[in-house]
Amino acid sequence: MGEKESANIMKQLLSAIVYCHSRNVVHRDLKPENLLLESDEEGARIKVIDFGTSQIFNPNKKMTVKIGTPYYIAPEVLSQSYTEKCDVWSCGVILYILLCGYPPFVGRNDFDIMNRIKKGIIKMMGPAWEVVSEEAKDLVKHMLTYDPKKRYSAQQTLSHPWIKKFCKQTIDIEFTKEMLNNMCAFQTQHKLQEAALTYIASQLATNQEKEKLQTTFIALDLNGDGRLSTDELASAFTEYFGPDFQAEQEVESIMSRLDIDNNGYIDYTEFVLATINKKRLLSKERMILAFSVFDKVQHITTYYCIRMGVELFLLRKSKESLV
Repeated sequence: MGEKESANIMKQLLSAIVYCHSRNVVHRDLKPENLLLESDEEGARIKVIDFGTSQIFNPNKKMTVKIGTPYYIAPEVLSQSYTEKCDVWSCGVILYILLCGYPPFVGRNDFDIMNRIKKGIIKMMGPAWEVVSEEAKDLVKHMLTYDPKKRYSAQQTLSHPWIKKFCKQTIDIEFTKEMLNNMCAFQTQHKLQEAALTYIASQLATNQEKEKLQTTFIALDLNGDGRLSTDELASAFTEYFGPDFQAEQEVESIMSRLDIDNNGYIDYTEFVLATINKKRLLSKERMILAFSVFDKVQHITTYYCIRMGVELFLLRKSKESLV
């Protein structure tokens, strides 16, 4: 696989891990088998799966349960004293394989493999590595640093020059302005209405409907942690609407209305809820599917009540936009 494709995969993987670590969640079993393509199209996004071995961690306390998969397990996990940086090691092994086609630690059996992991000696030699850039090798070294204290964090990997070189985002300026305007116009809804819209936007919208939103969100998410901070939003408003725009006041207002879980950030689901085109999104078929989630009996009268509530919301928004 070429370096550009490898970098794009790694940025998506590392962004997911940065988000997990920011929520004090460690995966502990990252490997290619737990990365799925969203579709079979070229450039399809990846999904990180299988959180069966994940755990909420305490940043001030080491984890001790030895868990993971040979080839990808970090040496400190084998010593049963580790932090969330075990995920970075596993990502480093994945990157190593993407660049050369084989794992850094091999053996006749799992016992041999884990003994070599315990030694932690990384070699990047042979024909496959002769064509790999020094920047890529440098990132591998930082991710597979034996001492976890000296190893890069997931956040640091996203700032590496090799990732930035190949993962520049092309953004539609007019579409981005439209999305930012939609965020400004977003109003808090009734809890049931909000839940229905969230479900439809996150679960029933097509990939095509979400593609531009995903691209825009990634471009606005400057540090790649999977959420938008007040500083990132203020920076976006200033960039697209000019220095005279009251960015800080607008962002404060947006946060008060859109930060549903009150974590101080705009998560991707919240972003989609505020910016997606609701008139196209709220088809009869999708509302029926959403209704089935909230009411197993599926009383059609209740469906029309929900539909009426949503339509009244859209009508009110339409009138407000004319004022």
